[in-house]
Amino acid sequence: MSTNNKYPRPVYAVAGAGDLAYQRLLKFPTVAELRAELPGRVQTLRTEIPARVEALRAELPARVEALRAELPRQVAEIPARVEALRTEVPAAVNTFVAEAMQVYTVLVARGEKVVNGAPKAVTKAPAKAKATKAVKKTAPAKKAATKTAPAKATKATKTVKATKAPAKRAAKKA
Repeated sequence: MSTNNKYPRPVYAVAGAGDLAYQRLLKFPTVAELRAELPGRVQTLRTEIPARVEALRAELPARVEALRAELPRQVAEIPARVEALRTEVPAAVNTFVAEAMQVYTVLVARGEKVVNGAPKAVTKAPAKAKATKAVKKTAPAKKAATKTAPAKATKATKTVKATKAPAKRAAKKA
C-alpha cells in the first residue's frame, strides 16, 4: 500500500470492493447453464416436497411437546445467559472491529491496485468472459471503420449544404 494516494482511503476501499464483487460474479454460472439445470431441479422438487411435508406433519406434535417441556427450564436460564452476554459482548465487539479494520485495509490495497492500473491476477473466467476478450481484440478494426465513417458523412453534409445555398439565393433573388 502506498502512502502517496491521489484519493481518500474510502474511495480505494470502494474500488477494491467493486473489484472483489466483479471477480466473484465471474464465478457464477451463466443463465444458459441455469436454464439447462432447471427442469431437473423442478422434477426433483416435485418428488421430494410431498415426502418432506408428510414427514414434518408426522413429527410436528412431538416437537411441540418437547418445546413445551423445555420452555420453563429455558426461562429460568435467562438471567445467567444475560450475565454471560454482558461479559462476552465487549470482547466480541473488539474482535469484530479488529477484523473489520483488516478487511478494510485489504480492500484499500486492492482498490489502490485497481485505480492505479496494476495488473490483475489471472483468474479462471467462464467461457463467456473469454469470448469477450476475443471480441476486444477485433475492436480496434471496428473503431477504425467508425472513424472513417463520420469523415465521409461530413463531406456529404458539406455537399448538401453547398447545393442548398444556391437554391436559397435564387429564391431570395426572385
